[in-house]
Amino acid sequence: MALTTRNSGALSGRARLLAMTALAALAVPLLGTASAAQAETQAATYEFDIPAQALSRSINQVASRANVQVLYSGDGSRDLEAPALKGRLTVDEGLARLLAGSGYSYRYSQPGVITLVKAPAGNDGEQVTGVVSVEGVQGSPYFGGAGRDAGVNGTNGSRDITATEGTGSFTSGALTIGSKVPQALKDVPQSISVLTSERLEQQNVTDFTGAMRQLPGVTLAQGATSLENTFYSRGFAITSIQVDGGAPLTTSFAGSDGVGYFPQIDMSIYDHVELLRGAAGLFNGYGDPSGTVNLVRKKPLDHSQVSIEAQAGSWQNYRIVADATSPLAFGGKLRGRLVMTYQDNHYFYDTANDNKTLIYGVAELDASPTTLITAGVNYTKQNSLPWSGGLPRYQTGADLELPRSTCLCFDWNHWRFDTTEIFGGAEQTLGDDWTAKLNLTWNRQQSTRKIGYSSGAVNPSTGAGPRLLGNYADYASKQFSAEGTLSGAFELFGQRQEITFGANRVSSDAGGLTGYSSLITGTAANPYQPYPGGPLFCTNASICQAGVASPPIDVFDFNQSDPNYTEPRNSVASNYYPSYGTVQSGAYVSLKLTAFDRLHLLTGLRWGRYQYNYVSQFLCTSAGGSCQNIGDVSFTDGSSYRDDDFSWPPPLNLSFDVTKQLSAYVGYTDIYVSQSTYLNIDEAPIAPITGSNWEAGLKWAARNGRLNVSLSAYRIKQKGFATADGYTDNDTGDFVASNGVHYPDFGTVDPVHSCCYKSDPNHTLKSKGFDIDITGEILPGWQVSANYTYNENEQAGSYFDSSEGEPLVSIQPKHLYKLWISYDFGVAIHGGALSGLTLSGGVNGQSSAYRQGTVCKEDFIVTNATTGVASCPSKVVDGENVPGSYRYSFTVPAYAVVSGRIDYRISKIWSLAVNIENIFDKTYYQTVGSAPTNGNWYGAPRSYTATLRAKW
Repeated sequence: MALTTRNSGALSGRARLLAMTALAALAVPLLGTASAAQAETQAATYEFDIPAQALSRSINQVASRANVQVLYSGDGSRDLEAPALKGRLTVDEGLARLLAGSGYSYRYSQPGVITLVKAPAGNDGEQVTGVVSVEGVQGSPYFGGAGRDAGVNGTNGSRDITATEGTGSFTSGALTIGSKVPQALKDVPQSISVLTSERLEQQNVTDFTGAMRQLPGVTLAQGATSLENTFYSRGFAITSIQVDGGAPLTTSFAGSDGVGYFPQIDMSIYDHVELLRGAAGLFNGYGDPSGTVNLVRKKPLDHSQVSIEAQAGSWQNYRIVADATSPLAFGGKLRGRLVMTYQDNHYFYDTANDNKTLIYGVAELDASPTTLITAGVNYTKQNSLPWSGGLPRYQTGADLELPRSTCLCFDWNHWRFDTTEIFGGAEQTLGDDWTAKLNLTWNRQQSTRKIGYSSGAVNPSTGAGPRLLGNYADYASKQFSAEGTLSGAFELFGQRQEITFGANRVSSDAGGLTGYSSLITGTAANPYQPYPGGPLFCTNASICQAGVASPPIDVFDFNQSDPNYTEPRNSVASNYYPSYGTVQSGAYVSLKLTAFDRLHLLTGLRWGRYQYNYVSQFLCTSAGGSCQNIGDVSFTDGSSYRDDDFSWPPPLNLSFDVTKQLSAYVGYTDIYVSQSTYLNIDEAPIAPITGSNWEAGLKWAARNGRLNVSLSAYRIKQKGFATADGYTDNDTGDFVASNGVHYPDFGTVDPVHSCCYKSDPNHTLKSKGFDIDITGEILPGWQVSANYTYNENEQAGSYFDSSEGEPLVSIQPKHLYKLWISYDFGVAIHGGALSGLTLSGGVNGQSSAYRQGTVCKEDFIVTNATTGVASCPSKVVDGENVPGSYRYSFTVPAYAVVSGRIDYRISKIWSLAVNIENIFDKTYYQTVGSAPTNGNWYGAPRSYTATLRAKW
């Protein structure tokens, strides 16, 4: 193959190459001097401002600016397009960005001469793209350096080496999840995965729920409303969320599920999402071994870039995102980025909708060559009309088979969010191998919710049963997280050792939460009347003609305009919480020891403290007695407790580098979950849940880090769960403790604590399974993300009686698989009209899952003649009393949902994409409830989204 040069000169390309080869042979005695000159050239930085254009032209401009010579192959590189290149960079940084994903690489054939060649095949025959074998200029392979040089992260001008924007890759060479410094996926001895910027764009992921839906091993279960979800991994709910690798914020605190804080996360401000599956106690402290999510924010770039994205989709869904970044001052040392998002979307079911406005701003300052300061703000205003409760079933458990467009919701429903997040940080480099970081995040969310919903199973004979209920609440929350780390490396016994010291603190407070009495309820003394002159609702048929406590709902002919569904006036506040929160503090040290070249031991120690405090004011809802006015504080209650924990035995992870590409690992992590809300007979918190997380696996990084493959197997055991220490007196509603003390209201001591319990060593949860995850580039232009998860979890011990051996989280399927494949004709060097085309497609599927509940036996159903509502009392059959109900499995049958995307680059600036979800219009329940009264949610039907993007 002929090599030619693009720099001026009298010699032909072939002659020049021969001449340089001869000179190189004669220059051996002068290598020391030449190497010094080359190092000086490579270390120098230059100001580049090159537009998107032909690759050969961009490379020539870089070479000319740096006074180096480029030899390149004449086999098609001149026909490729290169992205814009802006900012102050070294020659190698500039070339790395231009060549990332192009199928070409370069090397220094001699000082001042760079040879551009088709990327060579790897040892096992795969084609390697991006920058490879840049002799003498590749930075340290540690702390993410190898991934940067492979072009799979940190190549688009961000100071964040984990950034995936602009790489076009499905994988990354550096993540901070599982450690506090950027590490290659292969080097972290736990199951970790990434959802890159390219995947977010291709799969049209716009919110946190969509991101979690695409991550390996994660099962989504719809929550109480259309805006709430629970995510399961390895048999446990994921509740820990980090941002930029900082201390974990929580979606569950103050002793309840999400009191006060409801994350409504828009992905337009995040570069990528990282997921660690399994226990993460060393850095994150308390919690189940489900997993931890790390959201990595977009950062300013070192060059100007503007992008606009406009979407229109099925069910009147509209979205626009504007994203601009640029150097601001001080010769590019001060950089900024601004993202503005507006979204107005409806759902495939009637009435419900969501409207969101977001603004995000972040600035970075290079305070010195080794000091980086970051500060930013994120504000979101969201107005939603949610659906609560989902669909009911027949009282026998049978499916109603209602249309997927059915929504038992009302146009006066609303949930309004006002969320502000302020964040900042500092990063100080200390020498070549040490870095100190400080990460701060403060957020505040206030929301008001008023919702009417359907509750009740359907009588299969009359269609009656569901009734209108409603609630109103004011929520408020504040969270502040701070974390400081010092990470670095030192040499011991001739080997590199790595260590991280850190301390964090997360304060979460739902103070300001206000509780209200039920919106819609009727009693004989105070019947409910939906409008003046309307019918009265209460269970006393002689007073209220309806005979039910609230308006009935006909699910088969639902009409939200029925005057019986008129918006009720707000109820009276019944309690207020001036303080309602937790503080989690911790300090840790993580040590990666290398005894031999290939053998590594990762261990550490952690001290943690969990503190809880609440103050509750009970308010007067009527005047009389000790209450002079409605809203007065009738009495105040409060409580607090504290747990301290020291991780012992310490986590131990042993890894072995089988080859440079393949590593094997085995590890142990302890589990600690506080149970301080449960009190023993001495009214003291019971002991925590403890356990172990064992995991072993193989990790392979191929194609110079552009393809990552992992296989992991795990076994989790938890024991010491709280079990009742006494019994409930159904006649009085008291809980009678084993020492004879009676606790009224079924043992409720205060809004958080209950009595009486003991830690039962026979009450055990077991979870085991394995994961397979393949992400990255298989061939030039052909990328894949494929994963399969098997999980089996079960309850064990005498406590469970007949339920022993059944899953604790049965809604999580045993088999879960997710696949997304993309082929970029341009990157694969197809010319002509095909060069702008990218085709993508995939499938998300699972085996069957279920939730256990109780339903009526059909031949035992008794219908109330006045209301038409069914009940299922027991009967005497052959002299024995036979119950009219039995345990029933509400099942999500196995399903697979196929999706696809067509993207075409119209020009260097414009592109148009169409995403099609659920191509075959599969009808399925995505979530089912544990009772026939509600909780059943369809999966979305076929939908289309068109996206027009511009970037310059």
